[in-house]
Amino acid sequence: MPYKQKIKNLEESHRLITVEIEKLRNDENKDMDKFNKLVETRNKYLSDLREFRRAQHEFDHERVDFDDDR
Repeated sequence: MPYKQKIKNLEESHRLITVEIEKLRNDENKDMDKFNKLVETRNKYLSDLREFRRAQHEFDHERVDFDDDR
């Protein structure tokens, strides 16, 4: 559970920045520096998302229930 809120925040940030990138992509007078910076930021969000999802998966599956009588 420790990563779920961070993952949720990153997913929302990624969604918002993707919308902004699409707006700029369709703009004829776009500022390429801003556009490139947004793309870099989005890629960073994706990288962080992969890292936190992997960490959450490991956290969820590393627990052993010793009360199991199997």
